Amino acid sequence: MKLNNISTAELNAEIARREKARPKLEARRKALLAELDEIDAELGGSAPRRSGNKPGPKPGSTGRRRAKNEISLGDALAQAMEVRAVVSPSEAADYVKKNGYKTTSKNFNMMVSNALAKDPRFKRLSRGQYERIA
Repeated sequence: MKLNNISTAELNAEIARREKARPKLEARRKALLAELDEIDAELGGSAPRRSGNKPGPKPGSTGRRRAKNEISLGDALAQAMEVRAVVSPSEAADYVKKNGYKTTSKNFNMMVSNALAKDPRFKRLSRGQYERIA
């Protein structure tokens, strides 16, 4: 059903119909919530119920928190390697982690690879090989 095929009067009538049904739906919702409260009481409160927009992890999320670091990944990479050192992204990731850089990323090596490619303090020598130049 396309809206451009419906007149304004028909739209207003549909809005009025839905507004008229709203109190009945709200009463039904209130009754269902009361029934759920009774069931929760029978269960002894062991089954918490999520309703509305309460804080918490979204369905399907892993619940991991973002790691907080004092310095950026690029700065941590530059600190972890000496000038003229040649490393691969996986080696660089290991050095940075050993120096205390925190991460919860599933693909941290890819993040390090991107940081090495974009940071002007590193030069790409060949595939998977970067040199610290400054």
